[in-house]
Amino acid sequence: MKVKILAAMVVVATVVAMTEASLVPPYPGRDCKHWCKDNNEALYCCGPPGITYPPLIREHPGKCPSVRSTCTGVRSSRPKLCPHDGACDFRSKCCYDACVEHHVCKTVEFY
Repeated sequence: MKVKILAAMVVVATVVAMTEASLVPPYPGRDCKHWCKDNNEALYCCGPPGITYPPLIREHPGKCPSVRSTCTGVRSSRPKLCPHDGACDFRSKCCYDACVEHHVCKTVEFY
């Protein structure tokens, strides 16, 4: 019985991770409002047309957590996509997430 429950939990976590990853459509370069660099320094459109973000007044203090090399597929909530720190709460930074393949708001780390 415990094996079946564990297997069901793994399936649900996998489906949730795949669904969240599929929510980030690839945007063509035309009409892009904001460009970001991924973990390999490649530019991608992180501010697609049709979405309004608050302005970047200044970068938030702290630093982004290290980019994970593997994805667990487990999240407590849906990530908030962002093109810069101004789109995040003050205690968060806009950081690249390799699992979502987009910048998302993450809790800052202090030096």
